[in-house]
Amino acid sequence: MFQTVEGGRYRCALVIRLDDGVDAALLAAIGSATGLAFEEYGTGGFGGETLATVWKAGDDLLIEAECDEAGVRALLVRAGTAERAVAIRSAIGEHMPAWSEQMLRAQLADTFADAPQALVALLMAAGGARPEDETRELLRRALDHEDEEVRHFAEYAATVAAELEKPPVVMREDRSVRELDELLRPARPVKGKEHWVTVRAGVPERAVPRPVTWLRTSLDDTDDVLWWIGDQYWEAVVMRNLGDRTWLEDIYLAPDKGTALHVVLHDALGTVHLALHGGDVEATAAKLAEDVGAEVLPSAPPGLASTGSGQARAE
Repeated sequence: MFQTVEGGRYRCALVIRLDDGVDAALLAAIGSATGLAFEEYGTGGFGGETLATVWKAGDDLLIEAECDEAGVRALLVRAGTAERAVAIRSAIGEHMPAWSEQMLRAQLADTFADAPQALVALLMAAGGARPEDETRELLRRALDHEDEEVRHFAEYAATVAAELEKPPVVMREDRSVRELDELLRPARPVKGKEHWVTVRAGVPERAVPRPVTWLRTSLDDTDDVLWWIGDQYWEAVVMRNLGDRTWLEDIYLAPDKGTALHVVLHDALGTVHLALHGGDVEATAAKLAEDVGAEVLPSAPPGLASTGSGQARAE
C-alpha cells in the first residue's frame, strides 16, 4: 500500500555524491549526535521526476532523494523543530562530503552555463523549502539564458523543486495482512488474491455494490490524473498489473477514506476514464471536471461491455 508521509515543518537538505547514501554508519552518526533512532519506512517518490527512500524517527523524516536525469542525490530533512533539523543536517555534513544551497550557489554563480545540470542540485539543496532569494535570481538568469540546454535544465530544476515541496509517497512493505477498506469490499467476500471491487464488466462477484459515477477524459495516459491525485493526497490502495496491458485499473481512496476513485485504461474505452463511488462523489466529480477537464457521463461508457476480467495487485 502507498502512503503519503508527512514530516515536520522545518526543512533543510544537503546534496551528496551519487556513491554515498543512507546506511547504518550514517544512521548511527545521526543517532549519536541527536539521540534520534531513524528506521527505514518505505520507498517511493514525490510524484514525478524524483525517487525517494524515507527513514522516520517519530515525526522527523530523513529522505534520500535522487533525480536520475540530472544524476543528483540529496538528503532531505523534515523535522519538528529547527534545532533538530540543523542537528541532523550537521551530522550528515560531518559524516560525508556534502554541499548546501549556499555552497552550490557560490560555485555556480558565474559558471552554471558550463554544467547546467548542476542547477538541479542547487534547487534540490533547498530541500523542499523556499529557495533563498539569491538562488531564485540565479534560476531566473538561467531561465532567460540564450543556450537551450541551460534553459532546459533551469526549467527541469524548477519542476523538481516544486515536487520536493510535497510530502513523499512511499510503499510500505509489510502490509500483507491489511484488511480491505469498506469501499473496496464486494457485496460478499471473494476468495483468491483479487478480492476487492472492480468497475470492469464481466466480473459480477466483484462489482461495486453502490452507484458508480463515470467520467471521461481526453487523456491518453494517466499522468495528469496522477498529479491531481497527489495534490489531493489520495491514497493508492490497488495498483494495476503492468504485465496485463488490456485492462489497467488503479484505485485510490480520499484522505477520509469516504470516496473511491478508479483510474481506468482499456482499448475499448479509448481514453482514460474515471469511476467514482462513495460519499463525496458529486463534489469530487466537479473538481475533476474543473482541474483535468473530465466529462461526467450519464451512465457507464458504451465500450465498458467489451472489457473482460483482468489482473491487478493490492498494495
